[in-house]
Amino acid sequence: MSDTDKSLNKMDHLEDLFAAARSAPTELPGPLQASLLADAQRVQQERTSARDTASETSQLLSSPQELSRQIWRQFVSAVGGWPALGGLVAASLSGLWIGLAPPSFLPDPVDSFASYSSGSQVVSDLDYDVSFLLSDEVFE
Repeated sequence: MSDTDKSLNKMDHLEDLFAAARSAPTELPGPLQASLLADAQRVQQERTSARDTASETSQLLSSPQELSRQIWRQFVSAVGGWPALGGLVAASLSGLWIGLAPPSFLPDPVDSFASYSSGSQVVSDLDYDVSFLLSDEVFE
């Protein structure tokens, strides 16, 4: 019973502190408020100028060459710039090389495709025992 009374007293003390905090709202310091408002005004001006530039650019992109350049710039920007595009190209070429000339511990897809397309692999694939697959020993 005494533990409950102590926890209630602590809660009452906290409730008093919260009530005092709610009764006196704090104001932003003047320099912080001025900095926030100046930053907001700068962002609004940048967005307005970007919107104006975008409308001018759309009028200038009348030629297909200029349009393809703009699309390429947007793609490079979306990928992450030239360093990221270089990494993407290097990884793609590495994957292509590993696929065409795999290391000795990986199966060669060209050899397996050649043996499969020659017909010998097709006949050996059809030469399995269906009764073995349906036996109870497989499912145990």
